[in-house]
Amino acid sequence: MPDLFFMKKGHEEINLTARLPAVELLEVNTGAPQLNPTYTGIAGSDGQLLQSVAFNSSTFTVSLLIKGNSRSDFNLIKSELQKELYARVPIRLRSSFEPAKAVWVVANPTEIAPLSNSDQGMVNFAFTVISGMRTTPFRSDELNSNKELLTVGMGLPDMDNLPEYRFYSQEFDVFNPSDVEIDPYIQHHDLVITFKGKARGILVENTTNGTSFKINPDQVQTGEHSWKVKPVLEQGDVVTMDGITLFKNGDCGDVRTDFGHLVLAKGNNHIKLTGLTDVDVTFSFPFLYF
Repeated sequence: MPDLFFMKKGHEEINLTARLPAVELLEVNTGAPQLNPTYTGIAGSDGQLLQSVAFNSSTFTVSLLIKGNSRSDFNLIKSELQKELYARVPIRLRSSFEPAKAVWVVANPTEIAPLSNSDQGMVNFAFTVISGMRTTPFRSDELNSNKELLTVGMGLPDMDNLPEYRFYSQEFDVFNPSDVEIDPYIQHHDLVITFKGKARGILVENTTNGTSFKINPDQVQTGEHSWKVKPVLEQGDVVTMDGITLFKNGDCGDVRTDFGHLVLAKGNNHIKLTGLTDVDVTFSFPFLYF
């Protein structure tokens, strides 16, 4: 029997169908991507110029069969479903049909009523997918510990030889199997890059698409007229690029940058590091799918 997994933001995931045995999952349906193009018209010219395309929130429908033993039993199950699925915070849903693709949603008003002269009923629970996309319930650096969830159609070319996301050299490839590029600036996608090692300054380049950012060394005043360069990374330090914000040992504002950022193209991304030795770098992000 298929399972429906449910998680409120900030809580542990639960198997909703196992918790409510009288509720049977029949089907899930992901709505079509909702494109929102922006155009600019030019006076005297035919048509318009396409400026950008965003993906709006989409829909997700869960078909459930409620099998009550009595009308009061049916109403109790209805109450339990409403208590779990209607919340003031986003909830994450995924099913055993595609266990590695989840959606963050908000429930839409849905009537739950039994069939005529029956204590059973089928309901098509409708949800709004906040980001308009599905996401893996794990991050890229957790991929190898979630092999049992993987299915065909996730953009991974070899299920027996999964890509790595922790690197120990100055040049390496980061594989993005998503349906879209990962852009933490324009699209606010979740991308966390962690650096360990030794460096006065670091230049990080994605030679595949030309995006980059530079972490500059800071100058520390040692006397009235004397300064010294403070390295970006020393033994035991950790620098993290969380989206477009840099942290050093958990503190924001202690790192100088050129205000650049990386974008991960679909597929392989060749990354080049300059200035970092004793390299230990991790790329952590969820995969995104329509």
